[in-house]
Amino acid sequence: MPTSEGLSLINNGVLAVPLTVDGVDRNDPEGRIPYLLLLNGTIARVPRWENFSTVSSRSDRLIVTWEQDGLKTVIFDRSYPGPITQLEFEIPLTPQRLGTDGVALLYYVVLDADANPDPALAPIKLTIDHSQIPVPSLKPVEFPHATLWGYLNCQTRPALNQGVTVNVPPQTVGIAGDICKLQWQGYRSLNGVGVVAEAYLEIPHILSEDNLLKGFNIVVPFRPCVKPLIDNDSALVVIRFYRGGRLIAQSAPELVKIDRTISGERLPCYSND
Repeated sequence: MPTSEGLSLINNGVLAVPLTVDGVDRNDPEGRIPYLLLLNGTIARVPRWENFSTVSSRSDRLIVTWEQDGLKTVIFDRSYPGPITQLEFEIPLTPQRLGTDGVALLYYVVLDADANPDPALAPIKLTIDHSQIPVPSLKPVEFPHATLWGYLNCQTRPALNQGVTVNVPPQTVGIAGDICKLQWQGYRSLNGVGVVAEAYLEIPHILSEDNLLKGFNIVVPFRPCVKPLIDNDSALVVIRFYRGGRLIAQSAPELVKIDRTISGERLPCYSND
């Protein structure tokens, strides 16, 4: 939550102009993010603050904070030398940032050259819900080289440093020429919690009739997808079909566990790859 000082300022109505998020209804107190924005990301916009610098000898510093599940993360921190002529400032909200369901707070503060804060925070509430699937479901992917307990480890063959084979099973949705996009996202837990931002990749594949009838494999590369994942980690993989740039179907996420530790060894396997 914002600091007690910030909440006091909010309750007293002394607010900087609140930021907005593209595609999110300003009149929705829950700040529900539309599903396609969860897939593709969006932009938060901070309007130029009231006491902005009008002289070239002063710089204003804009700090934007994302808060979710009690964890505060500064997602934007940049100084702007005066005179400031820019009317608003764009803050990207990536699909990775929007990847965890729940409620988040987004707010900003401005510091002048003497580190004096702008006298108000302007938090907005954002609700993230990936269950609002508006399209037909695809059969989820499979991991043909995982163990019976769903692990990829140092004994996996082909070796993990050669990539992870993901099987896309036959589908009843789609036609030849549609685009399948496979999304891999790593997590710092065994159950898909705690995003590892660098362990992310989206791989496109043009579908053929044979792909739809028999299924096909996509090899997810070791870097960047597996290298950051070591012990008690996991990944969620989703496939989505697009036609003419429009989402037409998607699968439920499928989880695979990652364990690259070796008993008695200091470093995980494939550390030098």
